[in-house]
Amino acid sequence: MYIYTDIVKQFACEMCGLCCRNPWQVTVGEQSYYRNERLFASSGREAEFSRAFVRLDSEAGFGEYAYIAKQPGGGCWFLDADNHCRLHKEAGHSHLDAVCQTFPRYPMSTARGIELTLSFSCPAVLKLADRETALTIVKDDAQPIEFPADSFAAEVYPQQQPARKPLYYYFELETHFIDILQCRSLPLGERLDFLAQTVQAVNGLRQDETTGRELNILFNRNYDWLEGLAAASPSPAAAGGSWLLENYLVSFIFKKPFYIFGLEKALMLLGHIWKHIAAADDITKTIIQLEIQYGHDRQALWR
Repeated sequence: MYIYTDIVKQFACEMCGLCCRNPWQVTVGEQSYYRNERLFASSGREAEFSRAFVRLDSEAGFGEYAYIAKQPGGGCWFLDADNHCRLHKEAGHSHLDAVCQTFPRYPMSTARGIELTLSFSCPAVLKLADRETALTIVKDDAQPIEFPADSFAAEVYPQQQPARKPLYYYFELETHFIDILQCRSLPLGERLDFLAQTVQAVNGLRQDETTGRELNILFNRNYDWLEGLAAASPSPAAAGGSWLLENYLVSFIFKKPFYIFGLEKALMLLGHIWKHIAAADDITKTIIQLEIQYGHDRQALWR
């Protein structure tokens, strides 16, 4: 089963070059390193290879063997003046390392299937998400896009948790959190407040054989309240950028932070993100920066 946000299949690279100029360090695995060594040796460019691919020390993370050097201006070594990748043009898409093949796609291995969304650090993704239509979660037997095997950004298997723990029911929690965020009868800030109240209520449950039943009671109570709110009053007028913000936050939750970090810490992280957004003069730039930090410098999100 493939489960993904609907904009995944709509994405097409616009060759803006932003992802190839960002401050992150693009690492490559051992197989990719030696694949490139052979490519460069075949055309007598051993000297360029040694400058372009820099071996990491013994403390490198899993799957990280080397990194791609930067040009003096900060762009990737292989980025040309037309925002095209020289390595891609020479050897093809399949030759690239998993990071470059996958971005801005964000694949996750989960107990219910392969799940995908997109990184909102890409301007082309922001254009797709800046729409009145809410993000939808698609379930399909067919793979929506090609991406390298074993390139998952997260692995989520809730049944590894004890049945008394709320995270055992993670997928039900995630669906409920997204439903709250997409309830347009409330301003977005109030939706986040209600989400926080719900997380606190979940944390307050007795963690015993009643956890699953109590979660269902909480969800049904919330849905009754939200449905009554929608029936009593029309949706408030959307503020500038609110649809983009809603879709960004839904995609963020779909990245499984409440499972990866735990309910309380993920709620704090979401609060920090909202604080940055609320103070932003340029929402688009702020979202891009927040996504870069989430992918490459998560400590910065807490500052």
